Amino acid sequence: MAPGADTVGRAIVMPLEMLERALPALAELSRPPAPSRPPSSRHGAARTARRNRAPGSGHDPAAGRAVDWRLIAGELGTRLPGDYVELVHRYQGLVIDDRLGIRMPRPGWERWYVDGMRDCLQELEVCWTTGDSGGHLPYPRPRGLMPWGGSIDGDTFYWRTHPDGPEAWTVVVCGADNGWEEVERDLTGYLAGLVLGELEPCGALSPDFPGSAPSVTVDDGRRHPTWD
Repeated sequence: MAPGADTVGRAIVMPLEMLERALPALAELSRPPAPSRPPSSRHGAARTARRNRAPGSGHDPAAGRAVDWRLIAGELGTRLPGDYVELVHRYQGLVIDDRLGIRMPRPGWERWYVDGMRDCLQELEVCWTTGDSGGHLPYPRPRGLMPWGGSIDGDTFYWRTHPDGPEAWTVVVCGADNGWEEVERDLTGYLAGLVLGELEPCGALSPDFPGSAPSVTVDDGRRHPTWD
C-alpha cells in the first residue's frame, strides 16, 4: 500500500493530495487564472459577459454558488465519496491527457447532473437484463454501480457502492469491448495509480496511458503538462 493510503472496507483510500503529488500540474491549475485583458469598450464588456453566461439562459446560475451536494444526495439517495467531492471543488471538469474525463456537477446544474446519472444507470439496467453487464448490478441495488467518468475511447468508469458507505466504494471499469475489471481503490487512488504506473490501464486506454508527462485540463480552458 502506498504511504499515506488507508483502507475502508476493501477499498484502498488515498487522499486527494496523493493525486496532486502524482500530477503536479494540478497544483498549478488550482491557482486562479491570470486576469484577462480588460475589454477595450463597453461593447467588448458586453460580449465577454455573454460568453460567460450559461447556455440557453440570461444569467449564469453558477455565479456565487457552490455545488448543492445536499440536493444531489437527496435525488440519488446517497451522498458521494468525499475524495470526489473535493476533486469537484478544486478541479471542475478535470480531463487527464485529453482522454479520461471525470463526470462532475456544476453549481446551478445539479439536476442536469442527476438526470445524466440516471440515464447512465438506465443503460446499465438494460445491459444487466440482457446479460451484458458482466454480472454487475446498477445502483440502487446493493453494491450496484454508479458512473463517475469515461474515456474518449468508449470506456465507462464506475463506483461499486458498498454498505459501509461512500468512502468504501471501489472502481469498476467497463471497457469499450465490454470487458469488465474491478480495482480495489477509491477514485483518486485509481487515478494516482494510473499516473504513477502502479495500475495497468483498463479497457481501450493505451497500455502506456497516461504516459510520462500527461496533461491535465479543467473547464476554464487552462491546460498544463505534468512536468515542464
